[in-house]
Amino acid sequence: MADSYISKFKPKSHFFTDPAAMSQVIGQKFGPETPDVFWLTSRFTIPAAKAYAICKGVVLVQPQTGSSELVNLILRPYEQPIPGFNIKYFVYRGLKKSDFFAGDKVLAATTDTSDFINKVNNSFASFYNSVSPGQPLPAFFAKFMGYDPATQADVLPLSDFFFKESEYVESGGEFVEQGEFAFELPLIDKGASLGSFANGECGIDIILNYGDYKLPLPNDEFVFDLAYARAAKVKIELSTGMTDYEKKLKREQIFQFLDAAAYFGFHAIDGGVVSVTSGGVTNKKGTAIYDDIVSKFFTKNKLYLYIQSDRTRSYNFYGNYLEAGSVNNLKIGTGLVSLTEEVYGTDGWPLYIDDAPRGHNENQNSLYFQLATDNNVNTMLYGQVAQIVNAQHNNFCGADDLQLPDNLDGTSSIWTKIIEISNPNVGPDGAKLNIASFNILLYQGKIYTYLAGEEIGDQNETSKILDVPNFFDDVFDLIQGTPLFKYTSNSVYWTFPSQKIKLINHFNNQKQYGISCVQTTIVKDRIAGNVTTPTVDRIIYITETIDTLNSATAIGGKISNNTQSSPALGTLVTGDGSYQLPSPFYYERVFFTDSTEVITGLRLKAIDGTIPDKIILGVTQAEISLIEDIIVTNSLTNPRLFLIDLFEDGNELISAENISYQKYKVGVVGELNTGSLKLFLPAVDLMVYSLDRKYHYSMRYSEFMPDMVIGQDYLTENTVI
Repeated sequence: MADSYISKFKPKSHFFTDPAAMSQVIGQKFGPETPDVFWLTSRFTIPAAKAYAICKGVVLVQPQTGSSELVNLILRPYEQPIPGFNIKYFVYRGLKKSDFFAGDKVLAATTDTSDFINKVNNSFASFYNSVSPGQPLPAFFAKFMGYDPATQADVLPLSDFFFKESEYVESGGEFVEQGEFAFELPLIDKGASLGSFANGECGIDIILNYGDYKLPLPNDEFVFDLAYARAAKVKIELSTGMTDYEKKLKREQIFQFLDAAAYFGFHAIDGGVVSVTSGGVTNKKGTAIYDDIVSKFFTKNKLYLYIQSDRTRSYNFYGNYLEAGSVNNLKIGTGLVSLTEEVYGTDGWPLYIDDAPRGHNENQNSLYFQLATDNNVNTMLYGQVAQIVNAQHNNFCGADDLQLPDNLDGTSSIWTKIIEISNPNVGPDGAKLNIASFNILLYQGKIYTYLAGEEIGDQNETSKILDVPNFFDDVFDLIQGTPLFKYTSNSVYWTFPSQKIKLINHFNNQKQYGISCVQTTIVKDRIAGNVTTPTVDRIIYITETIDTLNSATAIGGKISNNTQSSPALGTLVTGDGSYQLPSPFYYERVFFTDSTEVITGLRLKAIDGTIPDKIILGVTQAEISLIEDIIVTNSLTNPRLFLIDLFEDGNELISAENISYQKYKVGVVGELNTGSLKLFLPAVDLMVYSLDRKYHYSMRYSEFMPDMVIGQDYLTENTVI
């Protein structure tokens, strides 16, 4: 068996209530209820029992819609409970309002109040005693900690509360903080008591974080606003008036939510701990997590398998993993033999749920499956949150590893090798049951096409021109994104991450060197120009490697293994607001001519001589605006930047200086309102260049970039212009 890759996560959480007090029945479970209804809230029944902070985090309290006596609490992690796998929010639904507020004021601290109330009262008193020592404390209004329903509309995004910066408006001749955001959200420690769940049905939502960004509305992502935060329970429901494509988009939203049973059951892996407050605080590990916590959920034995595929959509979203005459795209089973052909999903939702008992005596339950493939060179599989037992290396499987031998008639197999994933189990020998958990796999195995244009034939018939993506096309998304931290439109510098993982192949001198799973960072910066053009505003798209499979057959090179879990770590800014590569990376300038244009060429380098694991695309703000206009005009969904090779059959262009280079035309591929993919190009060609297939740049992007000189500690820029 491969080394325990999944144990790297070492999850540590506190359970949100006393597990001995709660129960769950089938009608309260997370997940699909029908092909048209999917519950996002894990509901449960409980007598009045305390609620506890799952992790250290920032707290927002909101009224629960339909009740004057209940509130919901949103906890945004300050310290992630599963390092390397970020949670956006924990939403507690159905707490007693009387544990937080008395009228319009925060409850005063007593020996009976929660750790949360005691903490906020202490912080309030400390603040005013420091600014007005010896003076009576002013009234502590609920609105001071974000609870002000009268001024906070349902449509306000939750992110506006957690990422606010003070904004001041004029009132009565004075400048005061804007009403709905005139507050500070408190920070609470892991395991601290928050208040009490009310007697009856309550709920918990667990949401994954895809990055601290926002997109223009409307978009295809789930809307996290106050209406969502205030609901008693939340589900995704498909209506009869939706088109098939609109239904598919809604179904995709389930990827961002976890069953509470699976979340805490995941902690049963090696290194996982769930602390519980029940009389005292105890730490639960391994099967004790199941016995004392997970077993209280109806979904206690469900393994949720999420398979992300092309363009970060679910497996077979684009219908390219089907063979003619068949609807099946998956072979799966609990043993190595007799795998059953099925359709990936459960009740039409893009999620496979396994709860079958196993007749063995091992301490892990395995699930075996094969995925559809055309055996192309970019076929790859990665277990983002999974233990792939027969992985090639580091939880990856490359194209050669996944490919089966040809059939007896000489045709290629339409299935990958049998893939085995394993997860902890419980139960007696011969009746082993899953401990509820979740696995997330990333897979690309069949080429998909997009509409590149149309042509008129000899008989005046119209035919479609279809094309396929490049080795890293579709990686750079969130083209219209902006950071959640508020900024002005003329801000010199900002950055934000896109934390949906993507898979890319690495090439050097036209040779494949391995696979990386990456997150991406989008950077806006400004660089000094010349007298005619004093400054240039730029947009930079950067991949940040999370894990790497180096090819076992690579010769003469090794990919830099500078992996990190947060792409924000890879962004540095100089004093003048320009982006600087983080150590150990740097660039060297190489000037060459393309026709009559002199290009400031850039080669991406690593100080230790390894092949850089980054892909960078840099353009100016004016150039990316051409792409943004296309997205708006054509109402594109899930748009991605796309580079069209302008060199034929992999033969690179040669400059007058005898320098080999690549030249691309930049466009955008997005989903039309039918769900089909189409390529669009700006009316004015947007060209980018590369010398190494690593650093890609437009002429205007690199024109004024200074030379970089290796110094004693790192690299310094020669900024003489």
